[in-house]
Amino acid sequence: MIRAALTGLAATSFLAQAALAAPPPPPPALPEDTPLFVMGYGTADMYRSFVRWTEREADRAVALRQEIDELSITLGALPRALSFHVDGDWPYTDVDGGIEMACDLPEDETGLYLSALGTAGMSGEEVDARCYWQMRIIDVPGAEGLARSWMGEAFNPVAAARHLSALGIRPGSNLMSQTIDWSGYQDASAMRKAPVLRVRRYTSRTCGEFVNALAAIEAIELGPIDVEEFGHEAKVDSGIAHMPWLRTTVYSTNAGARAEITFTGQAGAPSVLLDEVDRIIWSCPPVDD
Repeated sequence: MIRAALTGLAATSFLAQAALAAPPPPPPALPEDTPLFVMGYGTADMYRSFVRWTEREADRAVALRQEIDELSITLGALPRALSFHVDGDWPYTDVDGGIEMACDLPEDETGLYLSALGTAGMSGEEVDARCYWQMRIIDVPGAEGLARSWMGEAFNPVAAARHLSALGIRPGSNLMSQTIDWSGYQDASAMRKAPVLRVRRYTSRTCGEFVNALAAIEAIELGPIDVEEFGHEAKVDSGIAHMPWLRTTVYSTNAGARAEITFTGQAGAPSVLLDEVDRIIWSCPPVDD
């Protein structure tokens, strides 16, 4: 399915790899001579809170890049097939992306009609000549290494305590019950930039498998609606331990109208749809921007 392909382990299916993957190592330990308290703040509590913040920042970096890309696609009014999010089982492993049409800029000086109307402002010949399908995959393969470089001996409990004091967080507070912003102590902006953050693109201009993947997406039978606790109950596929949570949105014409249909879960429709993402990844190399 999708996990190994998205993380570069193209020989194994994504979800199968997720089920078999060992948990990540714990954060580096603090030095033995680290004081238990600094300015009244528990050092171990500060450290745990900081580590959780780095994990959130890695997820946020992926989500923010996806949000920027999605806005550009929406403003461009171009056709879409899928968007997807993989909520990684372990920290630093979230993945976002999508499959949509992309077009070269028109040759007129303004280019406004393309950005305003998408393919609706183009003839069929122009669409054939200028447009193609692309798939984006966004992840942060360098985030864990960057975060760990801030941990262990690199963690400064005095600076951390001063940061909490500047935020108005009182000593003795339950730090793990709060969502603390540690960006004043450590700058996580590097997680939103290459090479920590990675964006891979595959296009139908260099990957003939796009046609087969899109045809398979259109042919997928997702099954009838089954209301829980009403009528005959359908068999539910249970998730595999350590399988990531998936969210897949299909952009479709449904019942005569344009529709966005979102599926979430560990198995079933989102997994079947993301099999076609694997089809492209396994068959084609990403393109260079």
